Formats: sequence, C-alpha cells, structure tokens
Amino acid sequence: MMMAYIFTEAQNPLEVAEREWGKADPIMFTKFTSCIGIMGIKDGKVIGVHLTLMGTEDEWVTNANIDQAVALLDGATNPVVIGQIEIWEDTVPGVYQHLLDTLHPVAIYPKDDGIYGGQNDNGSVKILTAP
Repeated sequence: MMMAYIFTEAQNPLEVAEREWGKADPIMFTKFTSCIGIMGIKDGKVIGVHLTLMGTEDEWVTNANIDQAVALLDGATNPVVIGQIEIWEDTVPGVYQHLLDTLHPVAIYPKDDGIYGGQNDNGSVKILTAP
C-alpha cells in the first residue's frame, strides 16, 4: 500500500506548501483553505509543518500522520497551531485532539483562509500574515 500522506522539505521556506515542512526565520505557508500549520522554535529558527485534511489519494489524515508531523518539529520549543482549527474540530475531531495531546501547543490561532507564517521573537513564534 502506498503512503500518500508524505512530508517533504520545502524548497522555499517562504512557500511551505501542503504536506511540506521548513526551517528558517521567518517561514511562511502557502494559502490555507482547510489546512493547519504547526510551528515551534529550534536553534533560533522556526520549524513549520503544513498539515492537510487529506493525502494525495484522498485519504483522511491519521494520528500516525500527526505523529510524523510532530516528529519533524524535532523537539522545537513553544509550539503553536494556526489555521482552520474549526474545520479540523468538525471534520477530524479525534485526530485534531491527538495533535493537541501530542504537541502540547502554548498557543492556538484559529484563522480563516489566508497565508500565514511565523518568525522567532525571543524564543516564541510570532505569527505573520501575508498582505
């Protein structure tokens, strides 16, 4: 069976697309429509992972996918969750709760459609919004 929910490193940390991760200061995700991002601080930079509700084979995100995403943060401090929180709570409540239980975010930022990111602000993630 092919795993279609695979994370790859972003070529451009200012355009971290669906199911990509990046480490830079700052980082920016591509537009969220139903997505969420997780970010934290590691080695003075922001690590961010762009999470989608579905993989490339139209399969729903799983707890195992969340575990992979959290592992990509590599122990980053002061983790946050940003994006379409309400959609995740409504669509995959168990998986979203698993994310919270695994990540232990210091802050959650519910957002509408848009382009978001983060930068290091004295060891915390400062949320950025594209114009």
